Amino acid sequence: MRVIAGTRKGHLLLTPASRQVRPTSSRVRTVLFDVLGRGMAGARVLDVFAGAGGLGIEALSRGAAWVDFLEKNRQHARLIQTNLHKTHLEDHARVMVDDAFLFLARRADERPPYDLILADPPYDFSGYDRLLQLIAANPILTPAGLLVLETSSRINLPAPPPGLQFLSERRIGETKLLFYRRE
Repeated sequence: MRVIAGTRKGHLLLTPASRQVRPTSSRVRTVLFDVLGRGMAGARVLDVFAGAGGLGIEALSRGAAWVDFLEKNRQHARLIQTNLHKTHLEDHARVMVDDAFLFLARRADERPPYDLILADPPYDFSGYDRLLQLIAANPILTPAGLLVLETSSRINLPAPPPGLQFLSERRIGETKLLFYRRE
């Protein structure tokens, strides 16, 4: 997997050999960041279910000021740290080993809110409702902050809870990107 644009364009990122992580394809990353446009400049980003860190590193390469990577698997978290070092972005990021639900539930008072949350859970993930509820209920996003959720195109999510406004959906093959804004 390579960084596709920005200051680190072309840098090769390591990915785990296991099938537990399904890195976001370059085609999906291109669509995602085309939709976001220039909104990355100076942004504080949270990459949830970070895997190898491809989405967050792409955000940094495109001008995000800071990315917190949240990954439950320690080996994958070490791989993110290696990728940050390879791209010389480690001074603009933090890698946290934690459960996404626990982190989001207690996150409210720890740090300033994020401008963007990128969430790419495993395709067999069954906690979408809970994830959306936690993000909507806690001040983890700035006013008008964005959430981008990557899912299988076969998954249909219900309307978002109060606090999140559904903006749009993009289908790219077997993948779906859902865009939400904090209300």
